[in-house]
Amino acid sequence: MNTQSNYDRIIEKENIGDATLALLTNQDSLSARSAGIFTLEDLINIHRHVQFALTLPIKEIDILKWFGINDKNDSLLPASELTETILSIRKHANTWDNVELKVKEQSIDLSLTSRNIIQTGDQILEYINHMPIIQKISDSLEDLSESDLNQITYQNDDQQIATELLSILQLIKGDIKQQSIKTIKIKNTVSDFRAHITGGYLSDYTHVDSLLFTIKGLYQQLESNEDPSNNESFYKELIAFKKNELYQLEQEYSHFVKLCFTGLAGGIIGLVITGSIFGVKAENIRDRKNKLIKEIEGINHKLHQEQLLQKTIFDIQINLQKIESLFKDARLAIDHLDYMWLVILTEIKQSIDIFARINNAEKLIRFITQFKRIITSWTSIQDYSVHLIKLFDELQINEKNSQ
Repeated sequence: MNTQSNYDRIIEKENIGDATLALLTNQDSLSARSAGIFTLEDLINIHRHVQFALTLPIKEIDILKWFGINDKNDSLLPASELTETILSIRKHANTWDNVELKVKEQSIDLSLTSRNIIQTGDQILEYINHMPIIQKISDSLEDLSESDLNQITYQNDDQQIATELLSILQLIKGDIKQQSIKTIKIKNTVSDFRAHITGGYLSDYTHVDSLLFTIKGLYQQLESNEDPSNNESFYKELIAFKKNELYQLEQEYSHFVKLCFTGLAGGIIGLVITGSIFGVKAENIRDRKNKLIKEIEGINHKLHQEQLLQKTIFDIQINLQKIESLFKDARLAIDHLDYMWLVILTEIKQSIDIFARINNAEKLIRFITQFKRIITSWTSIQDYSVHLIKLFDELQINEKNSQ
């Protein structure tokens, strides 16, 4: 049986938007993950990989020349395999701009949708307050019992206004449904980018091979061709040790990769933060993983500082491993938005159904109270969405400063 002790917080359904955006923008007191679908650090790391990948040559002759592959050492790697892999890495990196654009557009859409819903919601409440039935009871509302309010029913003018308001509520529902559809498309875009790294099926059910697996295979071939008499075993053992520790951290981190929300009985939602990717424990693991990756990159530089081919292949491998985990977190962050829109869509549908059945003052007063709570929560959503938009401005500033 689920009890409140299983969760960090219990929230009402109308507060799902507020709670979701507070998590994604690091405004929740229990949240430790930096703001963003992709955090600023995520974006910086992804940009570094993309910029590096796009500097790689695009013609076979240039690729072989760049890596120092010639007739004397062509046994290191098959030329066709190396060329095909490098071109695949470039092609994959080239798709990042579309991912980034979609995520940025979503942040802007979230702000605009929030503003539209607040304005339209306030307009609906204003129209309701000017309905004859509300005007009739406004001066004596405190003196009227629930039974009295039940006896005060709609007149023709009230019904006409209510019919118009139902049309406006349908517009809000349409906006929310549109955002839900857009979120699913963005989730597919992010998932597809990651699928090219891990291998598997794209959102259109096309199967793709794993870039990471291919790169690992190339590096293993290079290792098997190395001179066994050279004195590099210490560095290799150190890298193996660090990579094993990294694997253990990945296993530990996998326990945090789950949705924070759990629907409970009575229209409430259980919210788990400390046991999710937004909690302190998960953030500590991410920090340790990042430090380990930097250590591995440093050791690899020492090991292969005069061997461009080995160093580049290993660097690509580490980069892909790094950003794969970033995309996994981003996908989960979008899952929270997806869940948010589904709950909000259900809420607005219920509001429409309830409003369509209202025929007296008591039910209308109850609707006003509930609808005000829903609209008020959107103010927080609009405020939080600004943080997601600012993130891309911060990225531009960071890149200018690093040039």
